[in-house]
Amino acid sequence: MTSGFKPRQIARSLPLLAVATLMSLTSHQIAAGEWRVGANVAGGRTPFLGEDNLAALIPMVAYKGERFYANLGNPGLSFFNGSSNFGGLGYRVVKEDNYNIDLVGRIRAMGLYPEDNDDLEGIDDRDPGFDVGVTARWQTGVGELNAQLLADVSNTSKGQEVILSYAYPLKYGQWSLRPELGISWQSGDMADYYFGVDRDEATARRAVYEAGSAVTPFAGVEFEYAFDQKIDLIGGVGVGRLADEISDSPIVDERNLAGGYLGLSYKF
Repeated sequence: MTSGFKPRQIARSLPLLAVATLMSLTSHQIAAGEWRVGANVAGGRTPFLGEDNLAALIPMVAYKGERFYANLGNPGLSFFNGSSNFGGLGYRVVKEDNYNIDLVGRIRAMGLYPEDNDDLEGIDDRDPGFDVGVTARWQTGVGELNAQLLADVSNTSKGQEVILSYAYPLKYGQWSLRPELGISWQSGDMADYYFGVDRDEATARRAVYEAGSAVTPFAGVEFEYAFDQKIDLIGGVGVGRLADEISDSPIVDERNLAGGYLGLSYKF
């Protein structure tokens, strides 16, 4: 994962989405829909020098209505593509059989808190952010094309991200599979906030570094297994590869991303 976040950093992000979800669900515009609750066990690599790899139990709450939806705690493939958007809100403004366009708001759970990391002594904290943007999906006869345009509005990185991907959803009995390939482009402001080194952070062994815009290719598969009409096994595995603009940073020592998550959900 491109983020060096730990469970406490996810916890710091969750209130942002919880408040937004509560405000949205109290709106009279939200019709009765499907709720899903559960939890995921997630694990994977972090790229930052001296940081432990991630292992966390993440609670999940999701809602899906006719147009409005919310998801808190299900990482999906953002776990591997560099965006680390662990939850979000969405509203479907265009809804057709083979394509849709949504307005979204998402927590960017990336972060770094190196107070116990001797290798990163003197590095300032990198905080999670909140993005808003537009997503689009086009269903073709040979798969699904997806595009996301996101911009930080929390005054954290002040950057932008574009994610393009191709998926081929499959269904075999009680199994639903979603293999996906894609690329994530992050602006220089976003990459530099999380992976750059400012002058006041530089030392004799750690040079000033300004990360430029970066492209991360990724691949993965998400899956669900329906035990019955209410209980599902959910999960995903994936890999990614950081761009030179990120991996060349003196606070990064891992270029290849890999991880997975597995959990249970209950629908009502």
